[in-house]
Amino acid sequence: MNDIHDARTAKAKRRLKVFNATDGIPAMEKTFSSPEEAERAIRKFRQRFEVQGYYLTSAGQRINPADIKLEIIQS
Repeated sequence: MNDIHDARTAKAKRRLKVFNATDGIPAMEKTFSSPEEAERAIRKFRQRFEVQGYYLTSAGQRINPADIKLEIIQS
């Protein structure tokens, strides 16, 4: 019974963040409890830049929003 409680506690404590590997910074401050939730946030993040047609990197390069390297990481 303790193993089940430990597994549930570990899952409840699971916090994920989205990291912008293109620029080497967190993409957003929000934490997520599931990979699916983080993936939805990634899609919304890219959609914001699709309107203008590009994402401006910290190095000053304009890239396609689909080419932004975003990673889901443990926080």
